[in-house]
Amino acid sequence: MEAVTEFVIDLSGSMEDKIGLTKQMLLSDIIPALDYSSKIGIKSFSSVKGLPSIVQELPLSIIDKDAISMAVNKLTVKKGGTPISEAIRQSVATLKEYSSSNKKIILVTDGEEDKGGDYVSECKKAQTDGINCEIHIIGIGLKAQEESKAKEIAKLTNGTYSNIPFTKGTAYSQLSIKSNLSTFYSVISKTVPTQQPISTSKDILPSQAENVKVSGKIEQEPPKSKISENSRETNEILKMLVLEMKSIKQEVRELKAEKKGIPEILEDYELNESIRLISEKYLFEILKAKYPNRVKWLNENGESKLDHDFEILEEGGNVEYFIECKGTAKQKETFFLTKSEWLLFLNNTKNYQIYFIQNSFTSPSAIFINNVLDWLLKGKLLPYLKARDIVKEERVFLTISDSQFIK
Repeated sequence: MEAVTEFVIDLSGSMEDKIGLTKQMLLSDIIPALDYSSKIGIKSFSSVKGLPSIVQELPLSIIDKDAISMAVNKLTVKKGGTPISEAIRQSVATLKEYSSSNKKIILVTDGEEDKGGDYVSECKKAQTDGINCEIHIIGIGLKAQEESKAKEIAKLTNGTYSNIPFTKGTAYSQLSIKSNLSTFYSVISKTVPTQQPISTSKDILPSQAENVKVSGKIEQEPPKSKISENSRETNEILKMLVLEMKSIKQEVRELKAEKKGIPEILEDYELNESIRLISEKYLFEILKAKYPNRVKWLNENGESKLDHDFEILEEGGNVEYFIECKGTAKQKETFFLTKSEWLLFLNNTKNYQIYFIQNSFTSPSAIFINNVLDWLLKGKLLPYLKARDIVKEERVFLTISDSQFIK
């Protein structure tokens, strides 16, 4: 089952001495144990007047180690109180839409609720509403009363409770942390099947040479003629492998020689910017007519460097569609997405759309890809180039199939 995990990190005033330990523990000992999670998000909480009490430090998304590391390293204690209940409530609301996924919240805190909320009640309410979500609590120097509530929540949600002993000046010790997180690891970590060691002839005693016992049965040693036949087959296979390796080495040498002749990719920035601007202006008019008063053009005042170009907003301000605009000065069937654009698509497959503007400078027209994933699955959009080309790194090239291409 797909797993989605959201971290909920305490950044209240009492965490000031513990934030360094917390960051190192997250990056070295906790997050690496979640390699099976399909999506990870990070929220932080603290109650400071004039500031939001819950902050989405990292949106729930497909694992991106660089993004996770950056989000964790940016965590900063904001002083203030500890609104744990509100943090749990908002995290449960975030995970609610993943009805068929294995939902987990990992709460890291050094205290208990001090803003009038009741986080035990929040957990019970989530279960009453049919939202099954494991809550794993990692306490840092929790006292007896705080531990009692933490254990209650863990038991109530089929989660775990772990406590990292802490006194002022406590230094990071991976051995100590791993020991204290043993229960957490036993439940949260990916189970990797282990293979039984394969016995070799060195493992067999001389007295066992004639008859080898396997699974409670006595297997007779195979006839020498059979061994000889197997040896010949093995030698033939080895010869084939050697020849194949020689062939591969030759291909590698040829590729290396070919690579030396590949020129540096030079892009005409001014031309690309002109195509971008005129394509987006053309699309802006289309979207305004289609979604009156709901279109947000992110590059209207200049290139924003964001991972999409337009947003179609719902009445409450939430994004209904993320829209990417691609343009070309002529008629083409191929375009590319950058790494960040591709990740946005992967995390928003249901509401990510692309408009591919053809002949931007002369007689523009738009190819509308209303659901990228559906187009890919139906072969209307191909995830490869049809012809050899020189491409830049960290780009995903897509080709509109001949049957869908507008001429």
